Amino acid sequence: MPLSPLPRTADSTTRGEIVSKLSKHDIFDIVVVGGGIHGAAVARLASSLGFSVALIEKADYAAATSSRSSKMAHGGLRYLELLDFEQVFEGIKAREEMFEHVGHLVRPAEFLIPVPRGHLFFRVKLSIGLFLYDLLVRNRQRRHRWISRSKLTFPGFHKGRSDLMGCFVYTDGLMSDTRLVIENVLAARRAGAVCVNYCEASGVRREGDGILHVAARDLITRQDFTIRARLVVNCAGPWASHLAKEFQGETRPLTLSRGSHIIFSKPWAGPSLFLPIPGRARYYWIWPHPAGTMVGTTEREITDAELDPLPSRDEVEEILGRLARDVPDAGLSRENACYCFAGIRSLPRRGKNANSTVLSRKHIWTEEHGVLTLFGGKYTTASWTALEGVRAAARVLGKPFGVKQLSQRPDLLQLPGSFAAGEQGELARSLELHGLDPEDINRLISRYGKRLGKHYLAYAEGSREKIIALETMIALDTEQVETLEDLMRRRLELEYTEDHGVRFLPIIEAVFKQLRPEMDFAAQKTAYLERMGTIEALLRG
Repeated sequence: MPLSPLPRTADSTTRGEIVSKLSKHDIFDIVVVGGGIHGAAVARLASSLGFSVALIEKADYAAATSSRSSKMAHGGLRYLELLDFEQVFEGIKAREEMFEHVGHLVRPAEFLIPVPRGHLFFRVKLSIGLFLYDLLVRNRQRRHRWISRSKLTFPGFHKGRSDLMGCFVYTDGLMSDTRLVIENVLAARRAGAVCVNYCEASGVRREGDGILHVAARDLITRQDFTIRARLVVNCAGPWASHLAKEFQGETRPLTLSRGSHIIFSKPWAGPSLFLPIPGRARYYWIWPHPAGTMVGTTEREITDAELDPLPSRDEVEEILGRLARDVPDAGLSRENACYCFAGIRSLPRRGKNANSTVLSRKHIWTEEHGVLTLFGGKYTTASWTALEGVRAAARVLGKPFGVKQLSQRPDLLQLPGSFAAGEQGELARSLELHGLDPEDINRLISRYGKRLGKHYLAYAEGSREKIIALETMIALDTEQVETLEDLMRRRLELEYTEDHGVRFLPIIEAVFKQLRPEMDFAAQKTAYLERMGTIEALLRG
């Protein structure tokens, strides 16, 4: 079935065009290695401030930690127990900025914290923590409140729960972590950055003139080339120390921690839950997800970082056991578990204690021999962390800038899909006139924001299959999709759903055959279905 081609826009690109720019550019100010949220944010900020920037990522954008987060934009309420006030306040301020400037990707959500009967100290401790949490909340309606047991009406938490004293309700944020990375990359490209995925940096050579020659390989075409730059910014996440060592930069010891989540096909109707784990200074969460309900996270210290980790069998059982104990009537069970994933978090060690439960989440930037390296970093504060890195890079390059210059650039807080006042409602009404139902309208707006209205509104119509076809064309034309996995997991996010998007594979295949006829779709489809089978087997025990 032939499909109407989309109009070519400023975001349209091909891999050949990008790699050609990368290999032929004379000297970049900065080459960023690592296409997760921090690398993408550094590339966006640096290029927007006038630096010439290249961004290379050895897999797909957000392929590792940045697509495997808990998908929360939060201050980190549990960090208050570690007395990490600076990290919490930075997180809250960054979260509030995200609500205001990237509201299509980050939205406020209520969280419920149950307090067991007889645990007065726990209630007082939480009350103090939530008071501190509220100090920087801009909207008074989002401040916390206490609900006594007699007034509880939430599913699973009602006045019949004699084991509870009551519940606190507070606000944090839910986000699309992968879409935030993609929009940062798009913004970087719009500002002039040359960004390419599936491109690996294998080493660096320093010349007498101070220029760094970064050896790179295009993993799709197997082409080798050299990128010349004045500074390397290492944002390789769990692999940052390894890369710093390869590039002769400063290394730091990291504690690696794997966190796992399960997604259930059953929708979550009530507020999100923030639940303490008895006997540990840790918590886990239950919250709504576009595919149903998400539950997590576990915490396992590991020694090596995998690019594509899966939860261990005991982590799956741990999460299912918690649910059976804490919310037995929630309807979340092995039978409706449809997906699971794991992510690796890296925490820089300070002092002798390397335990991940007490280590500060505060990041560290270091610079040595022209290599600026980020160790650690929290997703919510990624834009602030990136700003610190760009300011450090500017000092090294002899082009420092100040706070006054930044205050004159409110656009630095926005992304390509960010709405101005009134634009979201106008777009929703236009989509309704095109015959889309509320679920499809919400899907498109929450993924593309105003990008949709500017270029693709006329193509947004008809069935869900046609909408998925449109999204596939957008991804192939503007979002540098190279594999079926890129599309299903990190662009369309269909992999998380109950059938993993299998019912849409015929229309997706038609788009690929029209726009990427050189790709062996059959082989990629087989690999995709095998991987989904592995995940289902893990969930079924």
